[in-house]
Amino acid sequence: MQNKAVDGLIDLQFINKNGRSFAKRTYREGNSWISFRQPNKDDIPYYFLITTGGGYVEGENYLHQIKLEDDSHAIVTTQSPTYVYKCENHELTSQEDRIHVGKNAFLEFYQDETIPYKDAYYHQNTKIEMEKGSKLILTDGLSSGWSPDDTPFQYSEIGLQTKINYDGHLVYNDYLIVDPEIDPMYQIGYFEGKQNFNSAVIIDENITQETVEEFRKYLNKFDFDVHYGISILEEDGMVLRVLSSSSYKNRKLILKFINYYREKLLNFSKFDLRKSDHIECDV
Repeated sequence: MQNKAVDGLIDLQFINKNGRSFAKRTYREGNSWISFRQPNKDDIPYYFLITTGGGYVEGENYLHQIKLEDDSHAIVTTQSPTYVYKCENHELTSQEDRIHVGKNAFLEFYQDETIPYKDAYYHQNTKIEMEKGSKLILTDGLSSGWSPDDTPFQYSEIGLQTKINYDGHLVYNDYLIVDPEIDPMYQIGYFEGKQNFNSAVIIDENITQETVEEFRKYLNKFDFDVHYGISILEEDGMVLRVLSSSSYKNRKLILKFINYYREKLLNFSKFDLRKSDHIECDV
């Protein structure tokens, strides 16, 4: 596929061979890097995405291409939050994710939240095509950002758009777009006085309303100091939304949610998303 010039490119492809999944292609260009394969109990191909320089500079464009062939399984995660540095000239910084999940394949794509610096102007566009029988776990989020005086929401426009098609039809279309200069970020419907928003989407045609109720009962056992809710999609999945003053607390709840799905429904081992998350919080 011919791509326009980008400042960082990731191209990952995975295959299933004799019942095991392998990385067929691990290609990178520019400011984007890929870790070595990370060990895990289930021996699933597991890679970190790394940005040299620690974040995105004004006007830069990044592209992630991830393809899973039929019956393959892969875990891809960012090494750290997506830091978007100041855009004093109001020049757009962007990231595009193009993802294809083959028949009966399973992608776990764990993206940390976006942390925009003062005056940051950033759009992220994620397009995912899934074949019949495939599964997906996708995480993402947005924080109140960073500024020299620690005042929150000092960034410019931020847009995070995600479209997921399953078996040829749209099952998830989410577009979080905020501009603190005009949007009431502290009010209901926005951040409601909190600092961090995170979400986790699971696409699996076997999920029902009863599944959602089971997950609600499970999470209600824990005393999380966060606001959260689980909703079933119109078909083929569910979504968890989390708001709190701590990205760490958000991740802990999301990890409980993800591991319950992986262990209870799919019989995989418990999984730690981050090295810093190995210490359990008081829940």
